[in-house]
Amino acid sequence: MSLIREKGTQSLTDREGVTVSQAATLWARGVDAKSKSHRDKVSATQIALMRQFKCRIDDVTSIEVERWVKDMGKTETSRSMWFRYARMFFRWCYRMRFIDRSPLDGVRPPRATPGRNILTAEKMISLLNAPMPDDVRALVLLGGFAGLRTIEVSRMNWEDIDVKTKQIYIRKEVSKQHEGMLERVVDMTEPLMKRKKFFEKKTGQIVSGSLEALYERRRKVVLALGWEGWPDNAMRHSFATYHLARCGNAGLTAYQMGHTSPTMVQRVYAVPAARADEKAWWRI
Repeated sequence: MSLIREKGTQSLTDREGVTVSQAATLWARGVDAKSKSHRDKVSATQIALMRQFKCRIDDVTSIEVERWVKDMGKTETSRSMWFRYARMFFRWCYRMRFIDRSPLDGVRPPRATPGRNILTAEKMISLLNAPMPDDVRALVLLGGFAGLRTIEVSRMNWEDIDVKTKQIYIRKEVSKQHEGMLERVVDMTEPLMKRKKFFEKKTGQIVSGSLEALYERRRKVVLALGWEGWPDNAMRHSFATYHLARCGNAGLTAYQMGHTSPTMVQRVYAVPAARADEKAWWRI
């Protein structure tokens, strides 16, 4: 690694070619992983790739990676996760010019079947009626009624929410860029406008401190309500379901959420949206 520090990554290809171990180590070090979950997955992918492929990066074949993905996960959902992070790694290797093409380019991705935690309007009301810190309340409101990710809210300022124009500006520094758009403007829906006084006259970062501390504050709120824990991705899943149910436009819902794939939104949320009581949700 001292040679890399002195001469850069080109020093690897100048000699015998970069190995999977070397590339995976460099990739993991450079990933902007502010989310603990994302950091853990990057680290797990790095270790798994280093154990499996003890060769040069350009010697890895599509068939080998496809077989590795299948062996790594017991379900399509877990295999989908390994596929996404391996694809992220090999695309990075391509950008670094360690390889001419990603071995995953011609491999069909596993089709995940995510568990969808969709809150009813009654359950959301009980949550909003509970006492909680302002940053946790903002997390609930912006997730459930604007589709924002936790990591996005944690990077936002109160000034990004403009109640006069009824819009929320997701800056490039805020967006989860490796999985979606660089920036977007999100509409403030009726439940948010009903609570516009909550957002007015606040300045600075919405969330103070670390994500881990935010998760702990959130956990205390739901435990006080008698819930077993925070339902995974419940706010965004709920928003997607009720938004699609109301507008019937997967492209619009995808844009609001910062996704680049309306097809994915349609596939994941169309059935629950058809059964959802969207009028009750948007009346909250």
